[in-house]
Amino acid sequence: MENVKGNEGEAVDGQVQQSSQVTKSNGEENHRDSGGTTNGGTEEVDAGGQGTTESGLVSNLARMSTAAESLRYAGSHKKRGHCVIFNHRYFDRVTGLGERNGTDRDRDQVKVLFSHLEFDVKVHDNLTVKEIQENLQDLAFGTDHSECDMLVVIFMSHGEQDVLWGRDAHFKPDILFESFQADQCKSLAGKPKIFFIQACRGEGLDSGVNLVRTRHIDEIDSGRLAYKIPTTADFLICWSTVPGHYSWRNTTNGSWFMQSLVQVLSKEAAHEDLLSMMTSVNRHMILNFESNTPSQQHMHGKKQSASIVSTLMRKVYLAPKY
Repeated sequence: MENVKGNEGEAVDGQVQQSSQVTKSNGEENHRDSGGTTNGGTEEVDAGGQGTTESGLVSNLARMSTAAESLRYAGSHKKRGHCVIFNHRYFDRVTGLGERNGTDRDRDQVKVLFSHLEFDVKVHDNLTVKEIQENLQDLAFGTDHSECDMLVVIFMSHGEQDVLWGRDAHFKPDILFESFQADQCKSLAGKPKIFFIQACRGEGLDSGVNLVRTRHIDEIDSGRLAYKIPTTADFLICWSTVPGHYSWRNTTNGSWFMQSLVQVLSKEAAHEDLLSMMTSVNRHMILNFESNTPSQQHMHGKKQSASIVSTLMRKVYLAPKY
């Protein structure tokens, strides 16, 4: 995909042309009655067939790393964990994708950040889809995470709706996550698996809405009488943008999302939990960044909101281990 940028160096991590190869859901609905009951009622699932179960003799047992009622994930393992960074700046000509200027600065800054947070950091640059899959498989099935608190994966590249790009082709985002499910990667079962993804998710632009104090009853302890937020605001795979929208990157300073992530975690990791920090990351990006491309008015003055999707059941802390 080609970068869209103005003279002032703003770019987006998305494609100008929609890919015709995006795989869509087949639209089938399954429905099934479960035999279990709770408080006299029958358990049902909102699907239409009989469901499927993985075959084979794979054990469903995994070592408990945190007490069931604990409010925070265990941080007492010998190591914090692995942090793997996939950074894509260059792409094969056949893809039609432009160079992602500024991404190497993102790579270097998050490498320093997560090294400081006591992760074992490994960086991969400009991998093909096959190489990405091989490295993920090795991380899930060829690496023992038993003495680790958690896993972090950072992926930076071009993207579209439901598609991410390697150096040579695109792939479905699920490839990043599926090998780390509890029944697949047993040494990470019950532990946080955290993903940060810097990529476009469509071609939508967010013009934002101005919030203005109109009555004294609306008093807010802030020095600002007006400020601008995205229309998607106020609504942990941590996506740099919401579905269907561009993700902005400055060709000199790096992406808005990664700049904000580094800024917030560097200051707050010693005392705050990760999900709360991601709210602060979103706030920092919303209030401090706006596209500056006056030569391309349709791209000028745009905003961006991150999308934080969480299935966490406890708080994640990154305070110093020792």
